[in-house]
Amino acid sequence: MMKKKGKSRTGMTGTEQAALAARQAGLLDAYTESSNSNLSESDKFKEGYVKKGKKAEKKRKSESEDVQPAKEEIKEPDNWDDEGETVESWEDIEAPDMPVPTKVKQEMRKQEKQRKKEEERRSKDVDQVTSGLDKVSLAEQPSSDNVENKDAKEKQQMNSKSSKTEKESAEPASANTVKENSTAGQQKKTGPPEEKADPAAVKADREAKKAAKAAAKAAAKQKHNQTAAAKADGESEKATAPDAAAVQTDVKDAATAADDKAAEQKRKAEEKAKRKAEFEAKKKVEESSKEGGAPASAGGTEKSKAELKAERRAKQEAQRAAKAQAQEQKKQSVQKVRVPDEIQADQVKVEKKLAKVLASHNLPARTKAQKLVPLFSHLHQYEKNTSLTKDLPVVGGSIHPSFLRIGLEFTEGNLDGSEERCQSLLRALEDVILDCLSSIKDIENCDLFKEFDNSLKPNLTFLKECRPLSISMSNAVRVIKGKLKMIDRCVDMESLTEEVRRVFSDFIRENFQLAADQISLTAGKKIQNGDVILTYSDSMLVERLLLDAAKEKKFRVIVADGRLHNRGKQLAEKLVKEGVDTTYILVTAITQVLPAVTKVFLGCEGVMANGGVLAEVGTSQVALMADSMDIPVLLCCQTYKFTERVQTDSFVNNELMDPEDLVQTDGQHKYLDNWREQNSLYLLNLVYDVTPASLVRAVITELSVIPTTSVPVILRLKNSDGHLNS
Repeated sequence: MMKKKGKSRTGMTGTEQAALAARQAGLLDAYTESSNSNLSESDKFKEGYVKKGKKAEKKRKSESEDVQPAKEEIKEPDNWDDEGETVESWEDIEAPDMPVPTKVKQEMRKQEKQRKKEEERRSKDVDQVTSGLDKVSLAEQPSSDNVENKDAKEKQQMNSKSSKTEKESAEPASANTVKENSTAGQQKKTGPPEEKADPAAVKADREAKKAAKAAAKAAAKQKHNQTAAAKADGESEKATAPDAAAVQTDVKDAATAADDKAAEQKRKAEEKAKRKAEFEAKKKVEESSKEGGAPASAGGTEKSKAELKAERRAKQEAQRAAKAQAQEQKKQSVQKVRVPDEIQADQVKVEKKLAKVLASHNLPARTKAQKLVPLFSHLHQYEKNTSLTKDLPVVGGSIHPSFLRIGLEFTEGNLDGSEERCQSLLRALEDVILDCLSSIKDIENCDLFKEFDNSLKPNLTFLKECRPLSISMSNAVRVIKGKLKMIDRCVDMESLTEEVRRVFSDFIRENFQLAADQISLTAGKKIQNGDVILTYSDSMLVERLLLDAAKEKKFRVIVADGRLHNRGKQLAEKLVKEGVDTTYILVTAITQVLPAVTKVFLGCEGVMANGGVLAEVGTSQVALMADSMDIPVLLCCQTYKFTERVQTDSFVNNELMDPEDLVQTDGQHKYLDNWREQNSLYLLNLVYDVTPASLVRAVITELSVIPTTSVPVILRLKNSDGHLNS
């Protein structure tokens, strides 16, 4: 073995430097060919540090116990190791010009930590497995301990040799010592040292060492593969031997899964056998039915082929009917709500459509109002003139004279009451139908209802241009058309004429005469002697019930009226003639008389499906004031005025009259004569307002006294009879 001497490198000769280089090369080859060649680079690095520490300790111990230096050693420079330290590997030589990079050191430390953690984990696993697996795991552990023991023995031998060498050569000799060190390093592996370092021999020696190194690597690789295979077998055995609790749980789960699987298979087998039995029984029944005999069954409970076929057919029909019904319901739910053209006057498309309709019937268009109220621009607003009828021929035109007459009356405002307008419309319709019927030559071969409809279309269009149809008028036209459609055309002309007259007379008698009598009788029971009755404007029903009740009872009537049409004045005059105590006031003074009022009777234009009441403008204010004083508000209305339309305000659907009616006053001064010249001034003449259902206590009809919430029930009954189908 060799020891480092205390002579600096700067004082060495060329021969000494060459010897030192040869010694270092020999040390490198000796390290690479060591028994630990199968280890990784990081393990080699770490093992070198371990060997160095152990050898240094053993060296110092051997020197203190066995070897006593002959004389004091010469102090060595800083760049040499301590005396007595043996050079075993390339890592023991501290070369300042070949430092280990910091990143390499960090990576090595990380690998060392990982290796320690892996060893700790393996040791824990080994403690948990059975005794049989302990033997396998111990056999699979890396042989680093054996290598370290072998290295320790070699270090002890090298230490003993180095101690002998120190005794023999006590005096330091730099050149001879370097040679001895190099030859000793080579002697460890290659055999006896040479006297001189021949370059050719050194080169040959290196080639031989390289070959030996390659063979060692191959052997190490083979050994590594064997170790990895053994390790994999050990890990598989470990995986099959978990702790007792986990094994027991897995066994239970496996048993449960196996039981479930067996039960499922058993159930499937039973179902399969059952289906097979049913199929065979059905097949036997079919065969027996084909042969013409009775079905072979236990107890005779099975059905024949014809019965089964009938059942299937009935089931299919039921499914088709259900499907058709579902499609119809879906279609009705998805169906879009149609907005009437009467409330789309601000739409260009609607105006173009109206112009085409008027042109098809040879009707002139009315003059639009000069100043449209912006909030009600969706409603039709016309000027009050005779431009609609001045160009129409009196004879030979498409408009019937009866419709010309009532159209002018509507425009002038001579017919204001809903009952009066509806009755006049029904009489005009009767005249048109009778004239159309008399003009048909071949009744049996023509479509009677189509002829009636073609005759009514231009007349109704003309009437709508004069003034929009009310709710009662629209419902009356719908009911009349439905009844005319059911007339039998196989009879003679006289019978058809009588049938048409009967349709109109029945409708007028049922809805105007009989209904009014019943409403008068029912409402008269609500009036007591000494009552003070408040009413607003004029209504044929209210007038009828007050006159009938006055024949038997004593009460007082207060008639409130608006400023424009003064229709309440006509009602007051009629009541006074009949001897009824009557007071006439304007609606602005209603608060002064409400404390004395006991009941309020009102008429209306129509009742909405939500219970809202469409009546002459001002009715909602009277109902509101009466409700604030807790005075019952009773509404008198026939059921033919009920509509499926829903309305909660007076803005969406309403009717606008001529604004010039607001300018006319009885005084001498005309303050609003130049209102058209004022850009910021608009005159609004509304016809109707909507009274909320909550302000009406009850609705008196020919059927019964009902609350406003029962209006949809009446509509459902009417629709079931085909009266109000749209």
